[in-house]
Amino acid sequence: MKVAPIPENESERQKSLESMGILSTPRDPELDRITRLAERIFKTEFTAISLLDGDRQFFKSRVNLSASETSRDISFCGHAIMHDAPLVVGNAINDERFSDNPLVAGAPHIRSYVGVPLSNAEGFKLGTLCIIDSKTRNFSDSEIETLKDLAHWVETVLALRYTERSQKQLLADLDAAHRDVMIDSLTGVWNRRGLEELLAREMSSSRIKGGSAGIFMLDIDHFKKVNDSYGHLIGDKVIQGIAAIMSSSLRDHDIVGRFGGEEFVCILPGLRLEQTMYLGYKLCDTVRDQCRVSDMNGNPVQITVSVGATWISNESTGQYEPHDILRIADEALYEAKESGRDTVRYRALDTFGSLDDLKG
Repeated sequence: MKVAPIPENESERQKSLESMGILSTPRDPELDRITRLAERIFKTEFTAISLLDGDRQFFKSRVNLSASETSRDISFCGHAIMHDAPLVVGNAINDERFSDNPLVAGAPHIRSYVGVPLSNAEGFKLGTLCIIDSKTRNFSDSEIETLKDLAHWVETVLALRYTERSQKQLLADLDAAHRDVMIDSLTGVWNRRGLEELLAREMSSSRIKGGSAGIFMLDIDHFKKVNDSYGHLIGDKVIQGIAAIMSSSLRDHDIVGRFGGEEFVCILPGLRLEQTMYLGYKLCDTVRDQCRVSDMNGNPVQITVSVGATWISNESTGQYEPHDILRIADEALYEAKESGRDTVRYRALDTFGSLDDLKG
């Protein structure tokens, strides 16, 4: 028997799987519907959706399999995720990788197997949709293509479940160590890593469900002067004040984070393109009106922000990564700062959303 190999990117693959939050959720009726359908189509004894989690093979959905998981090292699916094409085994007894495998020599006495690798939006292979039988069997090209279609359905369902998870659910899922590395310690809002994670979710959701979102990058105007004139203690209060203002003035499902230094990012799901500039100026007005910080002598410190904006939709996100979107928003922010500050500039993705669209 050949032990199931471990991918070179296993650490990244495992983190990506864990970030989706699909390991500890209840049985999913939609996934169960797919495995039942696969059993009826192929008339095999066993059908499963497997996820390779650490040293185990976990069955997210299964038909006629009594065990909810097996050791990963003896799993057929551990071999299947090493390739893009389906793994097809017509007779495991004659296959040197599996001939003395405990799942072949003992229950469930596997003889034939087909597993289609399942990938997420980041391109990592999570596990397989597989059909298994205790009888030897040859599978036609047509049958394999049908299983691949069903596997694509599974991928879509998993992606939807991932994007449906809210910020609060994500926070609840994070243990203390992970929470510490995704939350900004000064302000209590998301940090750069958390923002990129949540932006990736919004982009995936947009691709699947046809949604949209406005992306805003804010920079505190003349912040160096604030620090030099009033000290870093006042500077920290300004940063904390702006984080609190944005968190309280936006909707519960809007995303606010500190990108670094004096820069913030706001992600507003569901925003229409024609609303983008209005919301950008609204952010400027809100900070100008509500950020009330005093110096050591009790005198008010006037604070404004510059805003760079862009907009994503299902028509554009497939060609961009989160860091690309943030870069474009940052370029718009630079234009706002060059234009005199306390203002908003919009930069479209190359594929969609011009200034003319905003006017119209």
